[in-house]
Amino acid sequence: MTVSQPVNSVPDPVNESPPAAAPSLMSAFKVRDFRLVWAGEGISLLGDQFYMVALPWLTLQLTGSGLALGAVAAVGGIPRAVFMLLGGAMTDRFSPRSVMFVTNALRVILTALITVLVLSHNIQLWMLVLASLTFGLVDAFFFPASTAIVPMIVNKEQIESGNALMQITAQLSNFVGPALAGLVIANLSGVTNLQSLEATASTGDVRGIGLALGFDTLTFIAAAIALWLMKGGRAVSQQQEKQNVLASIGEGLRLVWSDSLLRTIIILTAAINLFFSGPMAVGIPVLARNLPEGAAAFGAIISAFGGGALVGAILAGALPVPRKLGIVTMLLIGAAGAALGLFGLVNNLLIAIGVGVGMGLAIGYVNVASMSWLQKRIPPEKMGRVMSLVMLGSFGLIPISTFVSGLLVDYHLTIMFGASGLILLFLSLYSLTNREIRAMGS
Repeated sequence: MTVSQPVNSVPDPVNESPPAAAPSLMSAFKVRDFRLVWAGEGISLLGDQFYMVALPWLTLQLTGSGLALGAVAAVGGIPRAVFMLLGGAMTDRFSPRSVMFVTNALRVILTALITVLVLSHNIQLWMLVLASLTFGLVDAFFFPASTAIVPMIVNKEQIESGNALMQITAQLSNFVGPALAGLVIANLSGVTNLQSLEATASTGDVRGIGLALGFDTLTFIAAAIALWLMKGGRAVSQQQEKQNVLASIGEGLRLVWSDSLLRTIIILTAAINLFFSGPMAVGIPVLARNLPEGAAAFGAIISAFGGGALVGAILAGALPVPRKLGIVTMLLIGAAGAALGLFGLVNNLLIAIGVGVGMGLAIGYVNVASMSWLQKRIPPEKMGRVMSLVMLGSFGLIPISTFVSGLLVDYHLTIMFGASGLILLFLSLYSLTNREIRAMGS
């Protein structure tokens, strides 16, 4: 069970009045600050897809090793997990807008530096490890802020609209971005399959990778400008100003621990992501490297997943919430696990695209539906801290997941995908023995 942007019921006085009638899927667009957040983060998310294709492909070009790929991905998750709770507390203390603006400015500097190093042919593996660590630290503060800002700028009646629109935009970026990035890298760098990768490693043709990273830098600038233009999202919790950081974090921990269902969902989320995130992050680029289309295949598979998730998010926003939401989401996660296992048997790009679409459809629906449920359960004044715990459940075990996946993928790609998919399927079915999960509904 993955998570996305939550929204709650606190209106912002600087934005337009809420519509009197029941809102539609597009009603959050009536709010000026929401439009700015949506535009800035939408552009930034597109740039992130270029980075997510460029970094693993650059790692493979430098090393040719799945283990190195897993290590680079894993180290970024360490500071993200360690500092996530602090990021939630700082979000409530200094306001989501302020934290997001500062972190986007830091991302501009970091991606610009990596771009220069790549294009000047001075990039080395240790630099990628350091960059991954730094991005992980910045993400630990950005993610809680980005999940807390929308609640401050939309009204209660616009919860489903804002949540669905942000998730749809994210999945649209997942659909478009990786394919574009894969084509840019493949065409400009001349990297297609394993043989050409080994041939170009010595020449260091990284023009496409450098262009992809440079584009990501520009998107962070756009996101920072959008945040600067906002009028809302600046409120600071008076209670947080009076509490020290540890007391603030403890308050969020006590809230989650006292809610048995919320506690179970966070633990289950961590377990599911352990067997999903690493295999996807490490296994898909290695799978694509073994296909004739190479980098373009990598982008196409990730885009297929994003396209399926886009449709799933639209369905979740447009259809009524199921009465048995817990059962529906767990069954969809089980279906995603089965699809993950199928990747180990794929030797054709079209089949891989089909599997990616089906998996994305299930995950996209679960993201929106589960987040909407969480939004209604979490007290608005504690949204930042509690959501940092939810995201810690999502991201906390990713370093272990990616590192172990890197070890397994060098041993046998099919076994890595198959074992992960079967465990994910088992977890989803086993969770249905929990009465509270079966009773989850609208």
